[in-house]
Amino acid sequence: MRIRRLRVLGVALVLSLIAVGISLVLFLLPRNVLANANSVGDFVAVNDGKFWVDDHPWLANLFHFPDRDTENEHLRLVAIDEPSLNPPTDPKNPGLGQFPWDRRVYGVLLRRLHAAGAKVVTFDAAFFEPTHDPAQDAAFAAGMRVQPSVLALALGVTTGGILVEAEKPPPVLAAAAAQLGSTTVDNPGGWLVGQPLVVTATSPTGAHTDYPSLAGATVERYSGDRIVPIDAWHARFGGVTVPLDGEGELLMLPFKTHEFVDIGNSGAGGPTTRAGSVDETAAFFQSISFVDLLKMDLATLKAFAGGDVIVVGATAQALGDYIVTPNGRYPGVFSNLRLMDQLMRHYYITRVPPWIDIALIVALPLLVGFAVTQLRATVGVAVALGIVVLYSLFAIWLFGATLHWIDLIHVDLGIVLAALFVALYRTITEGADKRVIREMFGKHVSPALVDQMLSHDDPLKALDLSGKRVKVTIFYSDIRGFTAMSEKMTPEQIYGQLNEYFEEMCRIVFQYGGYVDKFIGDCLMAVFSAPNPGPDDAYNAVRNAWDQQQRILEMMTEWAAQGRQVFTVGMGLNTGEVVMGNLGSSDRLNYTVIGDNVNTAARLYNVAKGGQTIISESTYEEVKDRFIVNELTPVFVKGKVLPLRNFEVLGLLEPGQPNTSTLLDPNNLPEAAVAADH
Repeated sequence: MRIRRLRVLGVALVLSLIAVGISLVLFLLPRNVLANANSVGDFVAVNDGKFWVDDHPWLANLFHFPDRDTENEHLRLVAIDEPSLNPPTDPKNPGLGQFPWDRRVYGVLLRRLHAAGAKVVTFDAAFFEPTHDPAQDAAFAAGMRVQPSVLALALGVTTGGILVEAEKPPPVLAAAAAQLGSTTVDNPGGWLVGQPLVVTATSPTGAHTDYPSLAGATVERYSGDRIVPIDAWHARFGGVTVPLDGEGELLMLPFKTHEFVDIGNSGAGGPTTRAGSVDETAAFFQSISFVDLLKMDLATLKAFAGGDVIVVGATAQALGDYIVTPNGRYPGVFSNLRLMDQLMRHYYITRVPPWIDIALIVALPLLVGFAVTQLRATVGVAVALGIVVLYSLFAIWLFGATLHWIDLIHVDLGIVLAALFVALYRTITEGADKRVIREMFGKHVSPALVDQMLSHDDPLKALDLSGKRVKVTIFYSDIRGFTAMSEKMTPEQIYGQLNEYFEEMCRIVFQYGGYVDKFIGDCLMAVFSAPNPGPDDAYNAVRNAWDQQQRILEMMTEWAAQGRQVFTVGMGLNTGEVVMGNLGSSDRLNYTVIGDNVNTAARLYNVAKGGQTIISESTYEEVKDRFIVNELTPVFVKGKVLPLRNFEVLGLLEPGQPNTSTLLDPNNLPEAAVAADH
């Protein structure tokens, strides 16, 4: 049994390691391979989990996540939105017309923002091509020389960091800009999860150049501090260490956007909108339509832009500047606004060191796999699912409360796979064990007892088939005069009557929870109660013998009326310790009992005459208050030095009935007789 247990644990370990291996492979995949299942997919899952908690008030109250979506009072969006694209001739809501616009309008915008006290203006838009009218770029550049501005550039960089191309604004605009920022982002699996704060590119000549991101360049201009990359996991921003994701990116804090449909002009002094147009915004910044800002009076504009970061970007659906993030599709400028917001307010997502994730991916599935070996398979799977739920809630809480990202889906996957693999293995092997039990006991004990054995989590372990010392009552019965009787019968008649007789006797044995050990010719041996001894075994054994004798009388009456051969049966019982288990060779095993007490029971049934049930002294002590007996003369039996006290069972002792048993004086016993063989 010990070897079997070690084998189960060994197989469970191997299966759990396979589950761990699958999870580790997915965890270590590059971000552009199977994005739904790698670390990007995990970040998406953690984001979704956080929003799921937010959407359920009872959980939100329990977790009580900090609100990181409050408005950043120093971050503003000037939106190139649907109303701004209205034709200038629109009688109700005139806009600036089809995009791209005359660049002189940006010069006007910058002068107005400068007058309002804006600190830095960032254009999240591409101005890579010179216009056909140099005066447009000149006016735009003049505005940037008045109002410090950040323009976008696009980088073409290979995976090895080799600079292929740097697409910049025309020289007149680039020279006037306070700083350029890269808008080149990597979207593994189609999701934007973060952005490098600084891209270090190497030219074909080997020269290294650092290009800050558009968000990084903007915040540098706003704060006066520099962003300095340290390694793939850290950067320095002023006096603050900024955690990165291990690939040099600042992870973007998730947020939700809000869409609404305008129904028309909101009235005098209000924003000009186009009926039916879709507008989109987010809670952490304040925004205004580009066309409305141009119309705004200076006092209102100062309240909107004074001392702030102003970002100009497209939100109009017609311009198609949209990105896909783990929490939805929204205008690309929103991602830069979020990254700026994080840098300004120091909201940083910290990815835990990979060794912690790997340790969890390895340790938890192994522990769960072991646990499933100790529990019923279905219970083990249920426990594993419970651990998945608890761990998932912990990972979501850790992310929402502290912005620490710990692996979720790969740990959960490892736990689930380990539980299922081990449970499936146990189901298969225990199915084989149950077949062994059914083959071994199905014809020897009652079906109810077989079902009870099979319901155990580990039937073979419960039975301890290797052998155990237990106290049982052994029952023998033997047909008297069977040899002489069989001489008068054909073999078919002998087998027919024996089978009919044994069928009835076994039914009674099963009725009282006994185990039919074997048939020895016309002799039946049963054990009460294998394989699970109980406190009433002796009573059940004697009651079984009594009922058998009554049934034999009924059968013999019926047989005599049919002209068939009749017989009587002698029965002997003894109670004591035996060794119970599998006995035999590697090719043929028999579940049985052995020991001196078995031999004693065998001797006693030889003492019994036909119709008699003889019990030993040890059995009598167990049942003396439940049967009426007559103590017989002690007998010497083969293999015993001392004579045996023996008792004939005369009847059942009903509750309240006086016990009329006849007992000998133990201090004055008659001379022992020698037991005769029958």
